[in-house]
Amino acid sequence: MKLNRLLTACLLIVVSGVGGAQAATRAADPITGTWTGDMGPDATARMRINLNLKFDGKAVSGVITGPGLTPGDINGGTFEASTGAVKFLVVVRDGDTRVQFDGTRAADTISGRVSSATVSGTFRVVRGAPMVQPAAASPARPLTAGDSALIAVRAGFTQVNDWLTRSMTLVPADKYSYRPVASVRTFGQLVAHVVDSYHYYCGRAVSGRSTQWSDAVEKGATDRATLTQKLRLAIDVCSGAYGSGQLGPLMENVAHTNLHYGNMVTYMRMLGLTPPSS
Repeated sequence: MKLNRLLTACLLIVVSGVGGAQAATRAADPITGTWTGDMGPDATARMRINLNLKFDGKAVSGVITGPGLTPGDINGGTFEASTGAVKFLVVVRDGDTRVQFDGTRAADTISGRVSSATVSGTFRVVRGAPMVQPAAASPARPLTAGDSALIAVRAGFTQVNDWLTRSMTLVPADKYSYRPVASVRTFGQLVAHVVDSYHYYCGRAVSGRSTQWSDAVEKGATDRATLTQKLRLAIDVCSGAYGSGQLGPLMENVAHTNLHYGNMVTYMRMLGLTPPSS
């Protein structure tokens, strides 16, 4: 009986010691661990993510994964204990995308802003939450037409694509060579660049990394008649992708198109025209 009590007491001491050590380690290293949550441009269109972070006392490193997400590497990130600021750059392994995370740690949550060259939004992750299935473990599940996130991003594409096509009709054919200054694209080249981007982003949404960027349309004829035909073909590609494609590239496509439609608005204003979105 005494032996049983002694063994029980020893076990409690060991368990208590392990728990205390884990708590001490957690307090001493507020960053290292697996953080799970989501990111996206708004409250509706969100992507689930895992951040596997390491902190050596000076720099933050790690990997980001998630369903439908090409894994990315984190190196040289920073953490400021006095403010809780966490900053790091994700280099996506397809070699052409970089995503900046600027957040603040509060207890076991990091939240803040996320941005790339073509899209921005917010992120929120929690340490110790159940991990979502990494993309590397199984093929990404294409979204279906009824997914709320896809419905939202498809609506965004429909709107900005409508503005683009109406702008092409609004700008006279003889003004497709117009450019405000010599260092920027002509209006025709701007449209052609968007057509190229449709093939890239929508192609990636369907076939993943096998689709590579091409400037084929921009380097070809950029008159209105040619571009109208080229755009129709590109819209056909995107129509299929927005029916059941991967969310990430489709979101980037909407953001990229909005960016360059904004350029077109400037061109049209300088030509004395009223943009379709006004």
